[in-house]
Amino acid sequence: MAMEEGALSCLLRSRTVLEQDIKASYLMDHMISDGVLTVDEEERIRSESTRRDQAVALLELLLRKDNRAYISFYNALVRESYGDLANLLHNNLPLVSPEAHKSFSDGGTPYVQTVLSEGGVPQRPVVFVSRPELVNRVRQKLYRLQKESGWVTVFGMAGSGKSILAAEAVRDHALIEECFPGGVHWLSIGQLDKPDLLVKIQSLCFRLEQSQDPQSVHRPPSSLDEVKERLRFLMLRRYPRCLLILDDIWDSSVLKAFDIQCRMLLTTRDRSLADSVSGAKYEVAVESGLEEDKALEILSLYVNNKPQRLPDEARSIVRECKGSPLVVSLIGALLREFPSRWSYYLRQLQQKQFKRIRKSSSYDYDALDQAMAASIQVLADEHRELYKDLTVLEKDVKVPAKVLSVLWDLEPEEVEDVLQEFVNKSLLFRDCHHRPYLYYLHDLQLDFLAEQNRSQLESLHTKVVRQYQQYYREGPPTSGDKECLYWIRFLTYHMAKANLSQELYSLMFSLDWVRTKAQIMGPAHLINDYVEYGTILDKEEKAGLEVHLFSFSTPCNFVD
Repeated sequence: MAMEEGALSCLLRSRTVLEQDIKASYLMDHMISDGVLTVDEEERIRSESTRRDQAVALLELLLRKDNRAYISFYNALVRESYGDLANLLHNNLPLVSPEAHKSFSDGGTPYVQTVLSEGGVPQRPVVFVSRPELVNRVRQKLYRLQKESGWVTVFGMAGSGKSILAAEAVRDHALIEECFPGGVHWLSIGQLDKPDLLVKIQSLCFRLEQSQDPQSVHRPPSSLDEVKERLRFLMLRRYPRCLLILDDIWDSSVLKAFDIQCRMLLTTRDRSLADSVSGAKYEVAVESGLEEDKALEILSLYVNNKPQRLPDEARSIVRECKGSPLVVSLIGALLREFPSRWSYYLRQLQQKQFKRIRKSSSYDYDALDQAMAASIQVLADEHRELYKDLTVLEKDVKVPAKVLSVLWDLEPEEVEDVLQEFVNKSLLFRDCHHRPYLYYLHDLQLDFLAEQNRSQLESLHTKVVRQYQQYYREGPPTSGDKECLYWIRFLTYHMAKANLSQELYSLMFSLDWVRTKAQIMGPAHLINDYVEYGTILDKEEKAGLEVHLFSFSTPCNFVD
């Protein structure tokens, strides 16, 4: 079926501007996912030598396609932050015929496709695997907003798939029809300053006003207070039962600009942000990583092969990715371009070469290390230094706040406040099944910290030992609680990593230490230490013996 005349005319009018500004390679990923562009067509467009030539080729092809291609192209513009260009096409969005709904890769009805397209909700990514349990949890919370305004917060660490989950949750006919018949509107936020935030909300208000009355012309609000009031009026009077999705919120001051008593879904790395606004609040934590079979499915889709036919390196890559959807997708996108590099990318992951794992898609950060670093950079300077101290923790080890109180030389209450901030920002995880609470890092976060602070590892471990020695100068702890167990189990590890060989030797042959460790942890742990650090102990014993022999063999000069 040919494209509607109005949509076709709009494309022709906007063609010159679009060709000047768009990057076709970013948009084509989404259009392939929607099934409106073939891989062969993509390759022909990519064969053009310049960015502009690729844009011209894409537009020429689009003009020969149907309504679904127009909608897919519009959605791709919104997803890739070409909001001004998407606005050029918005008023001429065609309706999708009912008989065409089966060809949509999203599986949504024509009604869902139209609502989400008009609201700028992103399409499914090029490679998509379902996470039904998490999606259903988000939908259950959204149903709570059926009869009242409020906030649903989807939070988790960098690369956990929050945005995709949010978009997938609203891709449901019954949910939209019953809860949000006024529409669903998506706004990508990120780390905005006030001027950029003003422009972002101005654009949203313009879109909402044009949808109701294309002929209306209003003076753009000139301040954040004014634009907040305009948005409040639109949402309460004209769109009383719509959902506004705020993607990737970082700052509570930004969130307050949307505190207008309407229905909100937000994605963030900071769990505590919703505390700054009023209304009913619900949350969904995205803590768990992908299961191995889901991660293998992603890789197989990227390289166009069946999971069981992937090379042996595939499972090793999945294990190194620690279940992170972001890392698996980055590696998959790279393998799609370089299908013979399985061993190479596995080595990069094993060696923690995050800077070399660079994107070939339109993710906000150019490399994995930038995505991780962005979360840390929002911390206050003194808290960044405290977070760096966590580099010394062992993987899969959970620590009580008291251990960090010793390390940081802070009161327990101060430590709990700092840890709460780290947990809120998805920089740290808390095990609430124990009292006192235990804290731990995701393997990926530990790997990143170790890579970032590689040159300081010895000094960081030395700090742990010195803080312990200062706090327990009267002797090792003997209480047997979680804090005591940590020191009894891991002090030798920190000494070895700090290269404090003499002090390690003295500790492990101290009767007080041997007695305490044997009583609290049993002889097996004690014996394991002597096995694990036997090489260091042998060297120290040999060095001590050589010093003793040297002193014994040196002639003494007697004075008459």
